[in-house]
Amino acid sequence: MPQRRLTNENAIFSLWLNWTMSIGALTLPAFLSLFIAKLWIPLVTFGVMGLLILFNNTDRKYKAASCDLIPMICIRSLGFSAIIMMVICIAYTRGIINRFYDEALLNERIPYITILVIAPVVLVVCCWAVIMGKKTSICRSCTIKYGTASERGFLGKLFHQESSYQIWFLLIMAIVISIVSWIYYGVFYVNVNMNTPDHFFFNWLPTILFGISVIYLGMRYFTLWGYYYQNVEGSAQRHGASSCLRFIIICDEQVLLHRAEEFYDIPDQNKFDTPATLFRSYSERITPKEATVAFCDLSNLQETDFTLRFMYTSNDANGECNAFHYICCLENKDLIKQSQLRGKWYSLSQLQRLLYNHDLSPLMATEIHRLYTITMAWKTYDSEGRRLYKVKNYRPAFRLNGICDWDVDFNSPQWLQVARFNEDKPFFKIRRFWKKRISGEK
Repeated sequence: MPQRRLTNENAIFSLWLNWTMSIGALTLPAFLSLFIAKLWIPLVTFGVMGLLILFNNTDRKYKAASCDLIPMICIRSLGFSAIIMMVICIAYTRGIINRFYDEALLNERIPYITILVIAPVVLVVCCWAVIMGKKTSICRSCTIKYGTASERGFLGKLFHQESSYQIWFLLIMAIVISIVSWIYYGVFYVNVNMNTPDHFFFNWLPTILFGISVIYLGMRYFTLWGYYYQNVEGSAQRHGASSCLRFIIICDEQVLLHRAEEFYDIPDQNKFDTPATLFRSYSERITPKEATVAFCDLSNLQETDFTLRFMYTSNDANGECNAFHYICCLENKDLIKQSQLRGKWYSLSQLQRLLYNHDLSPLMATEIHRLYTITMAWKTYDSEGRRLYKVKNYRPAFRLNGICDWDVDFNSPQWLQVARFNEDKPFFKIRRFWKKRISGEK
């Protein structure tokens, strides 16, 4: 039996904990400005940001079953807000602001209102995250380290769904607070002192909305936990601990795919996938010999009919199940006719069309994407990300022929990093120096 890294119940409630800590950190500077002078709020904001970074970077055992997107949005929002507030304070203390505004209209005791800075910044950062989608640096790093949502099973899909929901929820909150606070500021606020209505709109309203959001999401995740605990379809408990063997069957420049028409009404079950998939009891490791024997039993082919090479291993979020992905290179396409496998051969252009139209199963799409990404990175750059050819943005042709003999490790995240960070990217040398000398990354 595998060792469970995290119970699914705790993983679901970690969504609520992430939200509470992150949004609480965003709200805290606005609330503390009731008691602390504005001159010190930027330092307080930096301090809160540091505590949130400490919480997010704590050596949690369950990183694969958590989503850091909301904490990172809040960390960046706090950092940008603190910088803006510090610039405003410097502009006041140095008299720079007097060049742009009548001194009679200014109040040095209230150089800015905290929520009027934080809310718009959160709005901008959330919009950026929505536009970038899966291309944000935190999402790319998570995919490289732990795999895609489909590879991480039930919890992976749940975290992908809920992170998107939380971003939109935070975006709506930021829009509401920004509009309400700025309208009140423009219509009713007088820059002399802070009265009771001012405190309500600028300090208490964000705190109240934060409390409401915590209660609402707590109820939401309690309901999700109850739904999961009933052993619903899609839950990892439905199948128990298991290992999956998946074989991508290739011959020349074509891939064998099969479509399960009998599951037409079940989402993701009627898409094109490899016809060679096998489930067995959980194993932390499956040797190439075991994989070869399993494929022979599954396909009724002989060992001399194909060449098998290991591709990579993926694990679900709670550590109960794993998958071993293999590439199978057939000597002849006609061998399929005498095997137990059923499917149709698809060329690379047809495969690209299926991928573009979302007609491949999530796992098959992930496998093809990984295969293409690592292959192109290996053909174009060395392991340090430097170009192999002295032609900027040159891309060699993508081919499958001979893939079982290539000297490239599809299981290594290094090539995924190279595909993301290489000599064709802007400021490559500066960023590489920063990663090695400052961040300590390899």
